[in-house]
Amino acid sequence: MSSQASGSPYGTGVPGHASASGFLDAAITEDQRTRTEDFLKGAYVHGRMGSDEFNRRIDLALRARTRRELNASLAGFSRAGVASRAVDQLGAYPSVVVPQVVRTRASRGAAAAAHWSGAFSWILGPAAVYALSKPHSYPRREAAKAFNTQIVMAIISGVVIGLSVGFGLGWIPFALWSGLALVAIVVSGLHAIDGQERRNPVHRVLPLRILDEN
Repeated sequence: MSSQASGSPYGTGVPGHASASGFLDAAITEDQRTRTEDFLKGAYVHGRMGSDEFNRRIDLALRARTRRELNASLAGFSRAGVASRAVDQLGAYPSVVVPQVVRTRASRGAAAAAHWSGAFSWILGPAAVYALSKPHSYPRREAAKAFNTQIVMAIISGVVIGLSVGFGLGWIPFALWSGLALVAIVVSGLHAIDGQERRNPVHRVLPLRILDEN
């Protein structure tokens, strides 16, 4: 599935002595190839392309020898700049607003914050990240997971307290559960920092989904 992105792994600027065609047929550098790979990996991590499309595009990028061939790995996905549209070659001189690597790190940080904020704000932190994130983005999906996790944890906490009171077990069961819950929240945030798609183990007990995680 192809979609529109707001950035590209290339810089701006057109060499004044080279024609558009000659520029596209010029050999690429390893830095350009690496930036393209990072761009595609970031798009895959954020769910903007499936695994089959990612494998196809990354293979094109790895095999590319010229700018034209490298551009083919972004065809239909990266937004072209004015000069690119003028010569009908996507990605020849694309515009860059924020580097993809920076956006990837920022989105992972927001996703981790959604999880970790639940430890002291309950559903408020995850809900805030969810509301401020773009639909179907990685931070929004992780914020939905964090929100749903906090609801499940609250229900389990209520059950633990009820059983502790009913059987006269005191505060020890709740303290143990609270420690395990905190560890699970921290681990979920660490997975989000790495860009991994993981669900908190508490959902195996109660697979409740109030917010859409897609």
